Amino acid sequence: MKNRKFTLYLALALIFLLTLSPMAYADLYWVSVVKTGGVPKGLPENLPKEVRDQMLAQFKSETDSQKHYLTSYASRTETKQGITIIDFESMTMYQLNPKNKTYTKIDINSMMQGQMGEMAKKMAEDSKTTRTNDTKKINGYQCRKYIITIMGSESEYWMSKDVEGYREFETLNEKMLKKHPEVKQMQMGGFTGKEGFPVETVTNMMGIKTTTVLEKIEKKSLSKELFKIPSGYKLVETKMPFK
Repeated sequence: MKNRKFTLYLALALIFLLTLSPMAYADLYWVSVVKTGGVPKGLPENLPKEVRDQMLAQFKSETDSQKHYLTSYASRTETKQGITIIDFESMTMYQLNPKNKTYTKIDINSMMQGQMGEMAKKMAEDSKTTRTNDTKKINGYQCRKYIITIMGSESEYWMSKDVEGYREFETLNEKMLKKHPEVKQMQMGGFTGKEGFPVETVTNMMGIKTTTVLEKIEKKSLSKELFKIPSGYKLVETKMPFK
């Protein structure tokens, strides 16, 4: 079951990386509120009630305040589960556990050459983005609704051009695609930055609904130390669910 949760978190992190991270240009810091809930699909129907209840308990509804730090060369996301750092130059993902001061290292390029890459590629090929006429204000930002359909599941993206820093997205996206052309094949939604910044997203994956709402955002100079592994942390091996 732990591998299943890891797969879900990793898939969500990759979608975030491939839809947003390559588009950043200026240093940005923002805080978002994330609500997660739902029942995972695909559980065997003949599971004993005790086992089923135990498994579902791991997917109880949660609310998390997340901090995001973004530069042209790396990103950092802080959640209840820990800290995720992505180095865009080496395409490496680090997952830090502050409680026991350990971290794992994932080579994104190598991973994307395996089953995870095939899955992401198929999802991207199957995805369809629809710009709607629906608009509304969310936390003071005028937003337009986009619908992304992936493998029969619909997700909502409420994009706004009122958000500080959105103009830098388009500029760096072009540069990043020249450096990492493989990203274009895996981009979910195909957003270029022209649409704005995602103020609210509602995604559905494996029966789990995740709603993310932007709380605040600002441009600021970020220290490179934020994107380095702190001293005293020990590297531990992780078993990848897909190879």
